[in-house]
Amino acid sequence: MKCSVISIDLAKNIFQICALDEKRQVLFNKKVKRSELLHQLRQFEPTLVVMEACYSSNPWARRIEKLGHEVRLIPPFVVKPFVIGNKNDANDALAIAEASMRPKIRYVSVKSTEQQDIQSLQRISERMIKIRTGDVNQLRGLLSEYGEVVGVGISTLMNAIPCILENAQNELTTIARSFILRLYRNIQRISLQIEEVKAQLLELLKDKENYVLLQSIPGIGPITAAALMASVGDANAFKNGRQLAAWIGLTPMQHASGETNRMGRISKRGNSALRKYLIHGARTVLNWCDKKDDALSCWLQKLKERMHGCKAVVALANKLARIIWSVLTSKQVFNVNKACS
Repeated sequence: MKCSVISIDLAKNIFQICALDEKRQVLFNKKVKRSELLHQLRQFEPTLVVMEACYSSNPWARRIEKLGHEVRLIPPFVVKPFVIGNKNDANDALAIAEASMRPKIRYVSVKSTEQQDIQSLQRISERMIKIRTGDVNQLRGLLSEYGEVVGVGISTLMNAIPCILENAQNELTTIARSFILRLYRNIQRISLQIEEVKAQLLELLKDKENYVLLQSIPGIGPITAAALMASVGDANAFKNGRQLAAWIGLTPMQHASGETNRMGRISKRGNSALRKYLIHGARTVLNWCDKKDDALSCWLQKLKERMHGCKAVVALANKLARIIWSVLTSKQVFNVNKACS
């Protein structure tokens, strides 16, 4: 069977398939069981298959590509305006097909298994750090309830716990010593697991060309470089550096009507974690620019003079996104002398 586009509304067990012909007329819009999805797609000549970008879209996309189809993933927020009528699978599948026909639609790249490995390790590490931070804060608070105040920092707290537990003169009861010891050992265990995950992530990335190139950029360290490799993938999917900055959400929002044209705050679209890393990296570079005299540092010094510090940080994060695109597409190490030319 021949058609122009096939849209799939993904689910756990029952999927909805909608096929349109070259005149954009619906050929069919039906439900398909999970086990029969690939068999159904084999009945069609190689064509465009579109799906919403969701938790299971990447593995399905890789499987469908092996059948010869071209697969594209659409952000869910782009599909929502095209849903007409009540919320159901048939309307959702049709909306996905109609959204894919928009001329300026930006698709989400299909992630490889390697990209998913990188992203998974990063998310596991972030989750563990959040759990450890919660345990540290709770332990510090409980100790203060018994009159034991410890200085700032995880290492300071962990070094102080053995002395506190061995001190028989403080007000800690037997029960208090037991749960403090339990939290102390739990923090040690989580810290060890975090280091193991980071070591595994480093082993996975250390020989990658893009990983080395990215870390040549000021403000881009191992964590940010890993996040970029997991999220961006092929930088050539973006026309220029501004498109990458807009995709991350570092460009200003625009309100234009008639003769009115106003630029507001940054849009904050896209990957929030990646945007956070770039802003933190930009803040670090900005804090040290006064002690350097290269082209980028001189530009930043003038930038700090004419705008608020927070705006300068975001402006630099935007510039870093453009530099990242240039480095990844040209496959050249960052040259600070060309940064502000």
